[in-house]
Order: sequence, then structure tokens, then C-alpha cells
Amino acid sequence: MNPELRRAVLIPAYRAERTVGGVVARLRELHPDLHVLVVDDGSGDATAENARVAGAQVFSLPTNTGKGSALAAGLMALREQGFQWALAMDSDGQHLPEDASKFLLATFSDTCGLVVGARRLHPGSMPLPRVCSNRLTTALLELQAGTRLWDSQCGYRMYRLEAVAAANVLAMGRFEWESEAMVRIARAGYDVQKVDIATVYGDEGSHIRPWRDTGRFVRLWFRLWRVWWRTR
Repeated sequence: MNPELRRAVLIPAYRAERTVGGVVARLRELHPDLHVLVVDDGSGDATAENARVAGAQVFSLPTNTGKGSALAAGLMALREQGFQWALAMDSDGQHLPEDASKFLLATFSDTCGLVVGARRLHPGSMPLPRVCSNRLTTALLELQAGTRLWDSQCGYRMYRLEAVAAANVLAMGRFEWESEAMVRIARAGYDVQKVDIATVYGDEGSHIRPWRDTGRFVRLWFRLWRVWWRTR
């Protein structure tokens, strides 16, 4: 890892007591000097304890406020601690710790604000409805971002903390927060780059609710158009 760039891993977690400890332990095994922050989003179970035992710093929210809120809180905390980049990954094991090195060891441009983990979006890797949904939402968000985004539904991504602050990314939200962050960072003038990662798909432990979260995405998409139109 480049010692001149302070990079940490951020893991938002909600009721992940069965998996978060293993994810943190594997990260620490692969990268012993890596700082790992787990934001426990009001789980009410042993999520925080298991993450701490595995070697993570833990920041607990008193109530469940959503993945976006947990990410925003963690990004802010890491920036205050002097980190420059934060690699966000899920706590359920669907993001392989082995892929972290692709982000952490890579060199990106000085204008890069976001690095997206890009999976292979085809029916051989994930169910066809999810492939179609991902391709559609990615295309719609690319229209607003004005650049390639590759895989808008993958939460395995690395944020330049300066870019998050400059883009005025909101401090609250659920799954739609990640889509808004991508667009805001790109519209703030930062480049979006990618690394290719493994596709690990499964619905076990997922907190996504397709109808509810699709509705949130549609509202987000129209809201962002209104924001850009008013600022033209």
C-alpha cells in the first residue's frame, strides 16, 4: 500500500453478527496495517462486538437510519482522522476481501474522486432481472453524471474523501445514497475510474426491498434533474 496515501476500509453493517467478524478478520489477515472502520447501523445484536473482536474500530449509531447514513457517518469520521481514501464494502461476504488489494494497491489520477468496483453484468453471473435492473439504472445515472459509471449497484467502491466533501454529498439516506454520491462526485468535476472485481451474488441477508428501493431510485433520479436544472 502506498504509505503516502492514507487509505482505510469502511464497512456499514446492520444485523451482520454472523458475517462481519469474518470479513474484518480476512481483511486484517491480508493487510495487517489496514485501518478498518465498521459503522454499526443500530443493529441491536452482536454486530459491533464481533467486528471489534476481529480488529475493527467500531462506530455505533443509536438507531437504524439506512446504509447511506452509515456510509456518510463513516466517511466523515475517517476524514476527521486524516484519511484520504475510504474503501467501502459490504459486511455480508458478497464483497471478497481478496479484491481489496485491487483498490488499495492501484494508482489513480489526481482528479479521480471515485473508484467503482465493476462486476461482470451478464446472466451467467447473476439473475437476469438483476442484470437488466443494473444496466438500466447505470445508464440512467450515466446520463446525469456525464461519464461512465460501469456498475451503479455495486457498493464495493473507493471514495476520495476530499471529493465527497466538495460534492456536498448528503449525510442521510438508504441504498439510493450510493447512486446520488456517484452523480454528485462526477458533476463536481472528479473523474470516476474502475477496477474489475469478482461477482459474488446471493440474496441471503440482503436488506434490499426491490419495490421500495426502486421507488426511492425513481424519486432520486427526478430530484437530481431538478437540482441540475436550477443550477444551470
